[in-house]
Amino acid sequence: MTKGWSRPAAIVVAVAFFVESFDSVVLVTAAPAIASEFGVAAADIGLASTAYLLAVATFIPLSGWAADRWGARRVFCSAVVVFVLGSLLCALSPDIVTLVVARALQGVGGSMMVPVGRLIVLRNTDKRDLLRAVALLTWPALVAPVVAPLVGGLLTQYLGWPWIFYVNVPLGVALLLAALRFVPVVPRASERALDLRGLVGVSVTLVSLVLGLERLTASDGPVVGAALLAVALVAGPTTVWWLSRARHPYLDLSSFRMPTFRVTNSSGFWYRAAVSAVPFLLPLLMQEGFGWSPVLAGTLVMALFAGNLAVKPATSWLIGRLGFGVVMIGSGLGVALTLGLVALMAADTPLWWMVAVFGASGAFRSTGFTAYGTIQFAEIGVDGMQAANTLSSTLVQVAAGVGVAVAAVLVRLVPGTEGSIEPYRWALLVVAAIAALSCIGAFRLPGGAAEDVRRGGMRRA
Repeated sequence: MTKGWSRPAAIVVAVAFFVESFDSVVLVTAAPAIASEFGVAAADIGLASTAYLLAVATFIPLSGWAADRWGARRVFCSAVVVFVLGSLLCALSPDIVTLVVARALQGVGGSMMVPVGRLIVLRNTDKRDLLRAVALLTWPALVAPVVAPLVGGLLTQYLGWPWIFYVNVPLGVALLLAALRFVPVVPRASERALDLRGLVGVSVTLVSLVLGLERLTASDGPVVGAALLAVALVAGPTTVWWLSRARHPYLDLSSFRMPTFRVTNSSGFWYRAAVSAVPFLLPLLMQEGFGWSPVLAGTLVMALFAGNLAVKPATSWLIGRLGFGVVMIGSGLGVALTLGLVALMAADTPLWWMVAVFGASGAFRSTGFTAYGTIQFAEIGVDGMQAANTLSSTLVQVAAGVGVAVAAVLVRLVPGTEGSIEPYRWALLVVAAIAALSCIGAFRLPGGAAEDVRRGGMRRA
């Protein structure tokens, strides 16, 4: 029997995606204000962003086990509650340490909320509707990082930085009520034991990797960062060895046997890392480099939002007509080109040119996200959807964490006086190169890859 997908349930999950994605980047706009109140450097606030992304990446695999154990809807609703509580603690934080801890708690809620929500939708979606469903779930991840700088700037400038977290309370309550009304009850799948060894290995690897990158250029010297990266270098292969042999691994790596999943989550990792670095770099470039206010900087970044929305109705048609490989290559090169153009901008660059470049970058981001997000599931059967979804969600968050960490390192590496734009220019150019190199994977896709999904998207365009 053909499965049907519930649009109301998909919209609820899409809203959850938006809230989680919004919070992953909104802190950047408020960083100078928070740093001033806490008496620390603005760069130190990046640790709170890293803590959030790390918590999400580390505990995403736990979401699949929890959904099987206690039911997907119950876990989803519980995650919303944890996320709201974490947001409230963030708003009430009196110092940087408390903020980092609260952000980590918020990330734990996000780690359960997003992948479990996507799993609920994908489990009830036929392959013929996969592109349509993924497109609906993708737009929040595109819109939220772009809207966040403007909203964060407005809230910070006129109400104070705690309001970037207070707004999550009413949103979370509404989301919880909608989930109880529209999200279907998914029965528990199993009561398998939790792979504690895998949990520890994954946690140590991810925390060491991302924090190591972030601390490489910290004020206390590169020793801590280098030591953490060394730990990740040892823990990573050891953890992979264990996960490939465990009976019920904490993170199932079997989806990598599928060519489309393997290719798109290797090159796609770097594409997502490059794209995730942009919302971190642009607000700081405009505030620290151009000397603009948070509101003005956020308003200009909104051009990315316009580009995302403008191309969205044509995304499925483009993939259907051109194929996944062409769209992925075009998106990577387009992102690289537009970031290179942004690197050449200055405070006196004409606003119309900024809007045009940001809008084009948003369009490339949108098509790339949808292409990568769809083709990775093309060869995954119903039984393997949960493992693939969990692995993919983990890699997306790790890519975001790596992107932000690499961007921060690049900014710190380039010497410059206060208010200099040179560090941001070089960081953007390196990120552009990463986006261009991500295209290599598209050339390695098997011939006719995901043809049934492509044709389905073409019929519905």
